Amino acid sequence: MTKRNRKRPALKRLRRQAVDVDFDGGTLTSDGGLLLLREVDLRLDLIRRVDQAIPDPRDPVHIVHSQTEILTSRIFAIAAGYEDANDHDVLRYDPAFQVAAGRTPAESVYDETYSPLASPSTYSRFENRIDSKTIFKLHEILVDTFIDSFDEPPEEIILDYDATDDTVHGNQDRRHFNGYYDSYCFLPLYVFCGDQILVSYLRPSSVGAAYHARPVTKLLVQKIRSRWPDVKIILRGDGGYAIEPLMRWCDKNDVGYIFGLPKNKVLVREIACEMTQARIRQSHLGGKQACFKWFRYQTSRTWNRHRWVVGKAEYTGKGANPRFVVTNLPSDEGIVDATFHRPMIDGKRQPRQLKEPGIRCSVAWDPEDFYRKMYCMRGEMENRIKEQQLCLFADRTSCTQFMANQFRLMLSSLAYAMVDGLRRLALSGTEHSRLRVDSIRLRLFKIAARVKVTCRRVVFHLCSHCPSAALFDQVMLRLCRSD
Repeated sequence: MTKRNRKRPALKRLRRQAVDVDFDGGTLTSDGGLLLLREVDLRLDLIRRVDQAIPDPRDPVHIVHSQTEILTSRIFAIAAGYEDANDHDVLRYDPAFQVAAGRTPAESVYDETYSPLASPSTYSRFENRIDSKTIFKLHEILVDTFIDSFDEPPEEIILDYDATDDTVHGNQDRRHFNGYYDSYCFLPLYVFCGDQILVSYLRPSSVGAAYHARPVTKLLVQKIRSRWPDVKIILRGDGGYAIEPLMRWCDKNDVGYIFGLPKNKVLVREIACEMTQARIRQSHLGGKQACFKWFRYQTSRTWNRHRWVVGKAEYTGKGANPRFVVTNLPSDEGIVDATFHRPMIDGKRQPRQLKEPGIRCSVAWDPEDFYRKMYCMRGEMENRIKEQQLCLFADRTSCTQFMANQFRLMLSSLAYAMVDGLRRLALSGTEHSRLRVDSIRLRLFKIAARVKVTCRRVVFHLCSHCPSAALFDQVMLRLCRSD
């Protein structure tokens, strides 16, 4: 009697039938939806430009895997949810990745003409030969992609700045312990405009949130105004960016800013009356109560001029919660630029007074509207950073060399630019326009398909019972139509 050798654990039977499982299904893929991402790349022309920006020192005679193939498979794998280059040990045989990289997949891995994509060691060597000049060029490509997404120059754009922690667990170059985050980490700087990414700059965590924000801003403004000379540019960020060098540069170069301002005793004293009103209203009405006020403020040592500040006097059940925002926008909106001083009487500093008491300041912006509609909307950027780190593995910075980790961060940003391009080109104006990256991946990329290859066609037979079939057809129609 022949004894059957089981290679896998036995599954529970289905009535009288045995249930078996194996990985011998043939030319299949679990990422059939990457064909849509391929169309997005052809529309954006992103990977070709990235390839041209990265020098290739290899001898052309001995090159097996082109740099374009390496970039395509790595960026598409991140978008598809594969965080580690080690996954390419198997993904190099996947027909969806073969087609995305410009190759015709074989019917079987046993085909003599079959040539897999690059191995993990090739990706490792590729990541570790990137230098700072190349990273600068890649950031220029991100900005160009953002500018090219507009049919006409906009009148105004708002650039959101924020930093986040990127925890490390090894002995990476330039890692430092950050007391605020209570961990060894990096501190990357992100700049977004709406949903589109412009900067992902890796920094050691031993620096402040605004480290290199001024030179980054200078380069961004020069790049954007070279294409849009008349656009109004506004920077927006939390209290870490309210530093004098950055604000002074913005004042001199006609760039607006809206930054949070750390509280101090002088600022709190300016809204003492509003805080009393908020406390009284909270005691009668309960919940959170807030009053808002415009006023002028200048630090005694660092600032070279008075600046407009919105004070938020908020009182909750837990007590006072004052907040402040500094900006240079009101002077552009019709405020009389009055100057304050504090006279000395009998050797004592008196409360602030106008140098010209007859001048009356009128603010075009209501302080509450300005705070809620102009400043608080910066919180949407944090959702974009979450997409980067939670969905596209921007925190996968486990290389020893610092620039290799910077390049990994850039690869994640390029994958984000690709998926956001799909969201912008194919989902705008629909009920799915605000889908997160991981939702797009689940509904459009992770679709099983059987791949059939003939001499004339490569056919992806997608899953017959796919819940997102209608959405897939809609996206493909938008991406493939001629403009």
